[in-house]
Amino acid sequence: MHEKIGQIIKQIATSKGLSQKQFGDKINRTKQAVAGIYKRSTIDIELLKVISEKLEHDFLEYYYEEEPFKTFRNLKEKEWEQKISVLENELISKDKLIDKNEEILLLQRKYIAELEEKLSKRNT
Repeated sequence: MHEKIGQIIKQIATSKGLSQKQFGDKINRTKQAVAGIYKRSTIDIELLKVISEKLEHDFLEYYYEEEPFKTFRNLKEKEWEQKISVLENELISKDKLIDKNEEILLLQRKYIAELEEKLSKRNT
């Protein structure tokens, strides 16, 4: 991450129209503490969680291109891609099964109609 996390937080807070005092009120910090946050190049994860929640912004995304987070995220993405692939294959199988069942139903209806016709002919 080339830009300091404090500067990124400041940009997001400012883009949401929050003054230092308003932002501080949201995260239970003073205006002076917010000014200090804006100058930081590192930040405690618990504070970052609070800030992310209050600003409704994923600040961890700025770390995803750095190791070890990049590797961890790539592994998670691969896991999700595999899960999605499995689900897609299951959907295809279910769709084929539904198609087969619809064919069977049509044949059964046709057979029932033929039997009903034969029965009605016998009864007349």
